[in-house]
Formats: sequence, structure tokens, C-alpha cells
Amino acid sequence: MAVSDKSRETQISAVEVIDAKELAERWKLPYSWIRNRSRDTSNRIPHVKLGRYVRYEWGSQALAEWWARQRR
Repeated sequence: MAVSDKSRETQISAVEVIDAKELAERWKLPYSWIRNRSRDTSNRIPHVKLGRYVRYEWGSQALAEWWARQRR
């Protein structure tokens, strides 16, 4: 089943791009913990790397699924 363009636009607009410091503040965790889990190859926090910059898509399905797996 294909996702319509309108539905895809709604999903994209619901995503907020944030940095590791902001993610750490929202999850009430140390910045270093976020950075280490972003480098961890076995259970990496989903992120986008733009050169030396790392960004997280707050509100994305990938980040929500990663969080849900940690709660088990």
C-alpha cells in the first residue's frame, strides 16, 4: 500500500530536527549518553549525519520504535 503525497507531507512536517543536546534534555539523560548511543553499532539511536553534525528526527517513526525497544 503506497503512502499518498499528502500523508507523507504530514509525516515529514510532524518531524522536528534536533541535536544531541536537545535530545538529552528531552529524555532527561546526559549528553554523553546520547552521543555514545549514537556511535554504538549494536543498538544505535537513529540519527542523520550531516558531515560532522549529528541530528535526530524528533517525532519520527524510527526514533519512536527505537525508544519502544528500550522499554522492553
